[in-house]
Amino acid sequence: MSSQKIINDLAYERFQQANSKIDSVKKGIQENRMGEASLTDIQTDSDKLSKRIARENMPISAALERINGVPNFQDINILYKILKISESVGRITIKTRYGNSGYGTGFLVAPGILITNNHVFPDAETARNSMVQFYYELDENNESKKVQTFGFVPEKLFMTSSYQADPANVNSGLDFTIVAVSDKSKEGKNISEIPCTVLDETLGKIIEGENCVIIQHPKGDYKKTVMKDIRMLTLKDDFLIYESDTLPGSSGAVVIGLGTGEVVALHHSSIPNKNPQGQWLRKDGGVYKEGDADETINWLGNEGIRVSSLIRCIRNIKVPEEMSPLRNTILGKTQLEKVQKNSEESKEEKPETEMKNSNESVLNQAVNMIQNVSTKDNLPVQYFEIELSNILTMQDDWKENYKKLVPEAISSEPLFPLSTIPSQKIIQYITLRSNDNPWEIAAKLEALPQIKTATPDLEMETDLQKKSKSDNQLTESDMLENMKTSNAAGRQDDFKTKWSASTYFKLDDSDVFNQRLWNRTAVGLKIKNTTHTDVYSLIKDVIGYKNSQNKNKSASNNLEVNKIIENLKKINLVQLDTGYTDHAKVKGRFNFDCDEDFIDGSDARDEMRTGFLRHPGHGTRTASIITGGDMSSIYKNDGNYGILCDEKKNTLVNIIPYRISESVVLINRGKNVVDAVNQAVHTNADVMFMCMGTYPRPMIAEAAKVAYDNGVIWICASGNEVEMVVSPALYPGTIAVSATNPNQKPWRGSSYGTAVDISAPGEDVYVPSMDEKYNEIMVYGSGTSYATPHVAAAAALWKATKRDKIFEKYKFPWQIVEAFRICLKESATKPPVWDAANYGAGILNIYELLKCELPDIDEKKYAYAKDPRQEWDLGVREAVHFLWKTLLKKTISTRESSQEMVMTERSRIAITAMTGNTVSSIFEADSITSVTDSEKILKMYFDSYKKS
Repeated sequence: MSSQKIINDLAYERFQQANSKIDSVKKGIQENRMGEASLTDIQTDSDKLSKRIARENMPISAALERINGVPNFQDINILYKILKISESVGRITIKTRYGNSGYGTGFLVAPGILITNNHVFPDAETARNSMVQFYYELDENNESKKVQTFGFVPEKLFMTSSYQADPANVNSGLDFTIVAVSDKSKEGKNISEIPCTVLDETLGKIIEGENCVIIQHPKGDYKKTVMKDIRMLTLKDDFLIYESDTLPGSSGAVVIGLGTGEVVALHHSSIPNKNPQGQWLRKDGGVYKEGDADETINWLGNEGIRVSSLIRCIRNIKVPEEMSPLRNTILGKTQLEKVQKNSEESKEEKPETEMKNSNESVLNQAVNMIQNVSTKDNLPVQYFEIELSNILTMQDDWKENYKKLVPEAISSEPLFPLSTIPSQKIIQYITLRSNDNPWEIAAKLEALPQIKTATPDLEMETDLQKKSKSDNQLTESDMLENMKTSNAAGRQDDFKTKWSASTYFKLDDSDVFNQRLWNRTAVGLKIKNTTHTDVYSLIKDVIGYKNSQNKNKSASNNLEVNKIIENLKKINLVQLDTGYTDHAKVKGRFNFDCDEDFIDGSDARDEMRTGFLRHPGHGTRTASIITGGDMSSIYKNDGNYGILCDEKKNTLVNIIPYRISESVVLINRGKNVVDAVNQAVHTNADVMFMCMGTYPRPMIAEAAKVAYDNGVIWICASGNEVEMVVSPALYPGTIAVSATNPNQKPWRGSSYGTAVDISAPGEDVYVPSMDEKYNEIMVYGSGTSYATPHVAAAAALWKATKRDKIFEKYKFPWQIVEAFRICLKESATKPPVWDAANYGAGILNIYELLKCELPDIDEKKYAYAKDPRQEWDLGVREAVHFLWKTLLKKTISTRESSQEMVMTERSRIAITAMTGNTVSSIFEADSITSVTDSEKILKMYFDSYKKS
């Protein structure tokens, strides 16, 4: 009997032993394919499921969503990983002393080391006589690639495990052979230039019912893979059983889990169906006879040797001392240090009834396992933005070897994957597990020659955390803490007293409507001697004015207005905030086809949680200024409505909500903002607005440039109560907005400086909120958060009005942003007394903005022609992080007795060098020196990023 038939029969025996389990899994797979069950629903082993979830390295909810996603809908990065693995796969021509005897497949598992089946290479002599060809495949033009042919050198390394188990040899029965490949191909290429894959013995690479891919050379043909819905059926001892189509020559093929893009098994056998007499069956039901084609056999499935079993055996097989160094390159440093009992998967199948008496589902048990793992295995995940060296070879080395350079690393990914700009291509985002101080880790990363800078991506407090200096106004921090808004609900009399000098409204009770709409009047939505104007009427007035100026009597104003309104409805207006709610003021006014959550990947809904550092509903309030409608049916003191609404208060634009933060006072990670900007750019956003800010970060600065270069108008709040303009408003590519009050004066809590472009109503603006009993109400609130949406609405309206001319006139996308900036400033209302150096050109005037002609923009206007950024030492960047926290009076966590205690020596030296004072004096809350020195350092740092 041939060795292959013996292997097939052994595989059949294992299949039969696991048959009841396989039938159950097949039933679950069918339900999954029909949409009746998720992958996690059909699992029976909570331990395996917990490891698969943990493998995703993301929040549990996001991991489950990804695992349970549509099988044929995968992230493109998985395809890249599979293609990279495919380069390591070669066609083996098996030769004996009598000539060619067949074909096999093998793949490189370390530089110059190949794995295939024992029944392909049963001994060193067969390997020595054979050859392997890499790139034996067709390219995109259906032409043969240039093949690289290598021999084998078993004298350098040869180790094997027979295909039949021998009770006297614990390392037998796994049907694999590992052999060294010659250093140079016949065609002159070094083996080190052929990519190799890595055998990772850790668990969680695939679960039952998940898809797998086999890359193979069937019958010695060109390299192929099976592109259909192929599922793993089960694990049996050292073997993995799965569906697939393979042919002779596929022995030694690589099996990849589609969900993770990682190697899960070494293919070695197909499993034939048999009748009770033990005869193989054909697909037509007849008995297979010698000479029948393999394609006629009724294959039940396929079998491969599990990677974890391969690694265990490779580690335990005794080899000559001179071969050990090469063998160890397969295992890697981390795996060599592992104790065998911790690295070996359990070989015993768990009883089918194990879970049946449990009150918990397999999924719940798996989640609990993840949450209750030991401290050693569950070190905290930390995140870093890094800038790679400008040297290309250093960049390539990092991308290939970052896990060797940083053993704690989980992943390293480009922050701007589609960019071709050098300064963006070198920015990577690394995730790792460690208990060490993040700033100490950053220092170790910067010590690597491949890395120029490394900065921890820590939680960032926003300017909105700082409380107002006035008792007569409510900022976000004052108004929303613990939902105590009842004291703001009846402030109409206070409002009239405070703004008795305003020219925007009358003080009598009959003019309450105009009092609550004062912000619309302030931005030009009430033209001389008219009532409040809706968008349609405003555009009609602008068109009429322009036609009269051009003496164009034949023009149809209504046709032009309708066209602009249609353009407006097509505008992609993106909000970076805390997400959306169903508050009556904004319900149904968000675009739910395009919403995104960049925190945990779920729905962009604001969860409205309360408590410490929880300030819900910020996205609702800011969005209402653009699209807010009528809620008078549930709240008698309704007032104010969205700028981009028609006369019936129906919105003309549905805002696209991007949830980048759970709380308006705390941005979880800077990467959330970067990912949101990338998404907005890649989905052709027209306008973005962000009504919160923090201290400058390199990656967010680069994100602002990405948006600018792609013509996205990014409107940002200048900041609250912190004197200096915050990030991202201070970057050259954004539009920075400060706040004004009903007296046409700057709100005294508004951040100010030369980076500000424009001001808009932001003090005592009538916005939606909730009281302590969760009743939907309206309140007067203050902040640059409320000024910013006015300008975002104006930008959307400006672009809709000028759309055709914009694309005709401007060659580069960034010129659109500069054209808007110029029009915005030229059209601004300039009060008699106005500080243009600190609060921008004036107060937004939408009516005048739409009348502006498009300016010529030459290349000298490019905002980044003289990029002001400079590289700051890691100690300074750390100091800025802590000084910003101190400035906002952040409560010290229970884990830290003081902020100073967790600062590194490098940061302390930087602070002393820049101020001439001790670190302790800087962090004394009541010290005048503390405030002066803190602001001195922060101002220097902030100024290095701001617009020139």
